[in-house]
Amino acid sequence: MKNPSRLALLLLLASAACRPDAPATQPVAPAAAPKPATVASPAAPADTLHLPGGQVIQLRPSTAAVFNKLPTRGLPDLANDPAAERLPATPGQVRRQGLALLLQPAQGSAVSLASTPEAEFTLQNAKGVNYMYWGSLPTAHQWVVRAWYWESDGTVLVDQRTGRHVELIGAPVASPDGRLVLLTSPGLGGGDQANLLTLVEITADGPHLRWQRELTTWEPVEARWAAPNRAILMRRHTLADGTMANDARISY
Repeated sequence: MKNPSRLALLLLLASAACRPDAPATQPVAPAAAPKPATVASPAAPADTLHLPGGQVIQLRPSTAAVFNKLPTRGLPDLANDPAAERLPATPGQVRRQGLALLLQPAQGSAVSLASTPEAEFTLQNAKGVNYMYWGSLPTAHQWVVRAWYWESDGTVLVDQRTGRHVELIGAPVASPDGRLVLLTSPGLGGGDQANLLTLVEITADGPHLRWQRELTTWEPVEARWAAPNRAILMRRHTLADGTMANDARISY
C-alpha cells in the first residue's frame, strides 16, 4: 500500500448533556453535547467528520509508530459457520437452543436472538439473519454476537448486567475504561456491506447509540484506543473517481 500516514481520532463525549435514548431496539437520536465529539485523522486541515445534529469532529494527525504500539482490543475473526461458534464456559449465561441464542444477564430475563431457518435464509428475505456468539468486551460488560445477513454482517451488543442490547453494523472495540465502543465497517470495496463509523456509549443500564456516520471517500478499517477518549483510526481512501484501488492510500 502507498503513502502510509496516520491520523488520531479523538472522541470526546459529554454524557451529562446527552438526550435520553429511544428503546434499545430502535434507532437512537444523536447525542447533544456542549463539546462536539472530536476525531483525529490525517494531516489535511479541512479533514472533518460531520455528524447528525450538526456536530463536527476534527481529524487530528498522529503517527504510524503510535498506532503500531497500541493494543488491538478487537475480537478475532469469526467464520460464518455454526461449527466456529464457541460459547463461554460459564454455565447458563450463554447457551443455544436450536436456532435461538440465549444470553442471561445478571438482572432480568434472558435475551433471545433467533436465527432465520435455513430454508428461509434467502436473497429475497431481507429480514434473514444468522446469529452466532462472537465473544465479550469485559471492560464494557458486553457480550458480542455476530449477525450474518445475506451479503453483509453486523454486531449485537448485549449488556451482561441488564440485557439491554443494540444491533449495529461494524466490528466493535471497547475503550480502556469500557465507557465507549467504536465500531468500524469498511464497505467501499464492493458488496452490500455498509461503510460506517459508529460510536456507542456504555452506561449503567447498557449500550446506547450516540452517533453513526456513513462515509463516502474513505473506509474505517480498524480502530485502536490510545486513551479512554482517544482512538487512532486506520482509513483507506478512494480514488478521485470514487473507486477503491488494490493499493489504496492508507492514513491514520
